[in-house]
Amino acid sequence: MVIIIMVIIPRRELDEVLNSRWLLLYGRRKTGKTFYVREKAEYDKYFIVTKGKTLIEIQSGEEYTQREFQRILPLLLESEERTVIDEFHRLSEPLLSMIQGLSGKGCITLITSTMHYFKQIVGNNSPLLGLFELRGVSLVDPRDAIIFAEKLGINGRELLEIACLVREPWLAPKIEKFKEETFYNLKDELRIYVPYLIGEIFNEEDIQLTARYSGILEAIADGKTSSSEISSVLFSKGLIEKDNPGLISQYLKNLIQMGVIRAIPLYGRKRKSFQYRHFSPVIDFAFYLNEKYGFFEAEFDRIRVGELLKEKMPKYMEWFFEELLARHFKLQPIKIAKPELEIDIALREYKKIKVVVEVKWKESVESRDIRKTEEKLHKFKEAKKILIVPSEDILKREPEEIEVWDWKEFLRISKF
Repeated sequence: MVIIIMVIIPRRELDEVLNSRWLLLYGRRKTGKTFYVREKAEYDKYFIVTKGKTLIEIQSGEEYTQREFQRILPLLLESEERTVIDEFHRLSEPLLSMIQGLSGKGCITLITSTMHYFKQIVGNNSPLLGLFELRGVSLVDPRDAIIFAEKLGINGRELLEIACLVREPWLAPKIEKFKEETFYNLKDELRIYVPYLIGEIFNEEDIQLTARYSGILEAIADGKTSSSEISSVLFSKGLIEKDNPGLISQYLKNLIQMGVIRAIPLYGRKRKSFQYRHFSPVIDFAFYLNEKYGFFEAEFDRIRVGELLKEKMPKYMEWFFEELLARHFKLQPIKIAKPELEIDIALREYKKIKVVVEVKWKESVESRDIRKTEEKLHKFKEAKKILIVPSEDILKREPEEIEVWDWKEFLRISKF
């Protein structure tokens, strides 16, 4: 018999707090919260609150009504054993108030996949406000994803591309099996699982997945990054009555709150504005295929899916490096709105740009590309300047006064 042991992706943001006495984890579905706590945390009882409002203890399989659980919870906390309650937002108000009354006793971890209710539960006038160490769980930290890919024996350009994909932790088993060939074996996950995942996210948030939401997700995946561009696409499809960005503003806010899309501030505009994009390259690519080819309904060759994904990787690697560098330097990513200063990645501290980056994710970087990079980045005299390439040996020459970072440098900084 062959036993397959799945490599656990390290999660530094969770390791920091995993054994806090009172901990609350939140984030959209399938970001690995439940799996990581079950595999890495120390606990004595692990309860899941079902959609039917009962609680199941996963080790014993015992099922409790909320009234029954209300009687045993004080005993669990007084015993100093760690109790985990997953999908705790399904609990009734009396139980939430009881948890407040037991504050300071024992050890408890609460987990929720519902961002809307999470904000209500820990917001103003909430019985839980201020009681817990709070930690949001989003996609895997790019540095942790790199470490995971290295453990699979992957290096070079593929190390970083695989790390980009495995930021969606539910892809880890597939990537562990296929490694560099993962690109050509993702068709079913993209065509079947991504729509299911989006449906589950909307279901948990108690929001209907309407044609408008699907239209927004497809428009963003097709490169429409401003609210006016997205509005025009929806109007052309007959999904809104007027070509008016105000008609989709609440939809965009909901998608941001759910952790499906993100809003990057635009730098250099008088009025506060944003560039919208998907949080996840995997979800972005699935909706891109659906917008272009009706992918969710049509049959599609898996090799062709892999080829198209490879074509999109330079854009997704920009996202990957932007997130990694923002975490590494502890700065905010922005997009520069001025056409003459179009930079792949810019990071700021307050109103000052501190890091500017160009990404050349290609097989060879010619001298003319290096010259253009120098001209652009040197306009930011006080900022740190970085050129990112898959491997330093693809450069025809070294750029002047610009640091070159390749896969070896990213692997090095990921281990800190």
